[in-house]
Amino acid sequence: MKDKKRKKEREPGKIRTGRVLVWTAAIVLTAAAIAILLYLIPKDDKEADSLIDGTEPFVFETEPFTEAETEDGVVPRPDIDEQLLTVNDYSRPGEKVDSVDYVVVHYLANPKTTAQQNHDYFESLKDLQDVSMSANFIVGLEGEIIECVPPGEIAYASNSMNHLSVSIENCHLDTTGRFTENTYQSLVHLTAWLVDRYGLDRDHIIRHYDVTGKECPLYYVEHEDKWEEFKDNVMNYIEECREAAEE
Repeated sequence: MKDKKRKKEREPGKIRTGRVLVWTAAIVLTAAAIAILLYLIPKDDKEADSLIDGTEPFVFETEPFTEAETEDGVVPRPDIDEQLLTVNDYSRPGEKVDSVDYVVVHYLANPKTTAQQNHDYFESLKDLQDVSMSANFIVGLEGEIIECVPPGEIAYASNSMNHLSVSIENCHLDTTGRFTENTYQSLVHLTAWLVDRYGLDRDHIIRHYDVTGKECPLYYVEHEDKWEEFKDNVMNYIEECREAAEE
């Protein structure tokens, strides 16, 4: 009888021990399941969205932004001789514009000089350090185009509009400031390409005169009708390119 009593006294302890083991195992398994779920849950909203729509999460670029030429424009890029100025405080500060809202047309007021001569003068300013001056592009007497400062970078040409524009200087033969036919045609094509590239319109083709009142480009300040004709020619060329692209 004593043995049976002892046996009965042991049974509650065994039951309690068994329950503890079961609860312990359950807690361990639950903790493991939670850990696995936490590992699998996306770490942020972007990753969660990517799982929903099947795309990769967006990663911010760490490299500095470099503007690229658009490939969707209809106007072909004219023949441009890239001779970028050395970055310096007097002709190419190397700073990005805020945006490109205008194309500004200039004349050099230095008859018979070539595009190359004027480019080289802009380059020399880093050593002369006596004046700040430049342009994004220079169109020469034979219609050649030299790029001095990339579009999207500030050039010292249009005063308060430097941070919102691309500037084009133009060579000329005499003091009237009238451009040769070759210069004129290259200017039309270059301006049209820039207008198309940056999504501008006719009203965003302006003269230096429209910014400061300076008589530049002289011929187109003195002949408003010719200035309007120039803008018409630019927009007509863009339309011709658009129609050709649709054929």
